[in-house]
Amino acid sequence: MNQFDNTKISRRKLIQLPPAVFLIQSLPIVHAETCTNNHHDSASAANPYTAQFFTPEELKLLDAVMDKIIPPDEHSPGAHEAQTSLFADLIVTESPKDVKEDWREGLRLLTAELQSSTLDEWLARAATNDRDPRSLLDLFFIQLKQMTVDGYYTSRIGIHQDLQYVGNTYVTQFKGCSHAEHQG
Repeated sequence: MNQFDNTKISRRKLIQLPPAVFLIQSLPIVHAETCTNNHHDSASAANPYTAQFFTPEELKLLDAVMDKIIPPDEHSPGAHEAQTSLFADLIVTESPKDVKEDWREGLRLLTAELQSSTLDEWLARAATNDRDPRSLLDLFFIQLKQMTVDGYYTSRIGIHQDLQYVGNTYVTQFKGCSHAEHQG
């Protein structure tokens, strides 16, 4: 029996699936002085990131799913504009072999699932099993969702536009909480 034939996931297998945040520790360190917040940085414009692990078809699928997980709204752009699929490619490229295999298998299972279901239908079903995954595809959804959140909120769009982070600034005056229930 193939390990992917099980409909229930053992606790042992669940623990073996590391979230992206732990994978980041294996990435090379980039020093702050080499980074810039300028969207028109000539170095990054001259050398845009090129996918190293995922195929063009896999990247297209990842991009579509991630943009459904964090869609654009009136407040900020979504996962597509934040290029979360390229973030996933970078993280998985730098990951151990078993993590790479899990992502390939997860995308294979998702592609097969989408032969008989729409992306929206699959996402709705996967979200209902989020706290109690029943299959490897459910586990893949959890990994995929975490990777989307990690990629989005480490992008300029996620940090600056969605979270409206302005950097290390000091407050000259703090007037306290403005919510009515916290007054008086």
